[in-house]
Amino acid sequence: MPQNDYKNFSRTKVGDSFKRPVFIKAIEEKPTKTGDLYLTFTLLDGESEISANYFGKNAAQAAQDGLKAGVIADADIKVADYKGKKSFTVTDMTPYQGSEFKESDFIITAPIDADVMFDEIIQTLRSAGDDVGGTVTPVSELAVMILESFKKDFTTSSAAKSMHHNFKSGLIYHTYRMVKAAEVMCGVYHELDKELLISSAAIHDIGKIWEYKTDPLGSAELTSNGVLFGHLYLGANLVSQYKDKYPAVHPDAPAFDPEKVKLLTHIILAHHGIREWGAVATPAIPEACVLFHIDSIDAKINSYEKEYAKLRPGDVTQNTPFGFDGKIYKPVYKYSDK
Repeated sequence: MPQNDYKNFSRTKVGDSFKRPVFIKAIEEKPTKTGDLYLTFTLLDGESEISANYFGKNAAQAAQDGLKAGVIADADIKVADYKGKKSFTVTDMTPYQGSEFKESDFIITAPIDADVMFDEIIQTLRSAGDDVGGTVTPVSELAVMILESFKKDFTTSSAAKSMHHNFKSGLIYHTYRMVKAAEVMCGVYHELDKELLISSAAIHDIGKIWEYKTDPLGSAELTSNGVLFGHLYLGANLVSQYKDKYPAVHPDAPAFDPEKVKLLTHIILAHHGIREWGAVATPAIPEACVLFHIDSIDAKINSYEKEYAKLRPGDVTQNTPFGFDGKIYKPVYKYSDK
């Protein structure tokens, strides 16, 4: 998609009026204070998602005009200020009649190609493996087997419904950045077991494949398995299953170190840090402690990224975003020219 030809939502400023193709993700009909009906569109531009109000039109009229969820449209949009945030209003919208754009051009996805991230994660796991002179199979190979078994879902799934990395390929992007962070931490704190930390970083959230169902647009919904078990249990259970499957696939390979498998399981069960946040256990080893903190850091950074897309340089959030203790400021020196 020739994005340079159009202004993306995140790069607009208050007072802008612009026209561009958009993808209609959802439409909701709402009443005004006087009882009149208007529409709130959820729109995608391929980079971000916004809500935009369309006044003077109801759902039936929009449908008659060919405007519905799942179609591309040409939209005229105005940007205003509402309580310190950008507010978007659609002034005109018609179904897109051209052939230049397709649905995939508008889906929000990770900024790095999923296959590139996957290959790098596998390479990092293999380079971190320690076979102790050929006496054991590294637990990193257990992580490789798990990831390769579920590559398609792992590389396309969202990491959440509405929290951090809630977009297509969000799960692998979150995992990729954590594996990178784990490598750096091992270079600073040499007492950390690199193989154990990187292996746990690579599969700590693998259970989210079954905790959520991700649609082709990257939107996730909680599944019955997510309600009944949660991704910590689902991921830990997968380690147990594939520990037993590995010898059948690799009959000549030495056994895993049983303590390392146990600790890998522990780290997955403890990666939420405290029981109030859903941890099955609290971190009992340094690697579990480090994984909990880099998981939290990456989630927070993604939250900053999402809030910055809504803010003008020099502004602060109107409210305290979820998961933060105070408001967020967007620096002028970094973003005023973007």
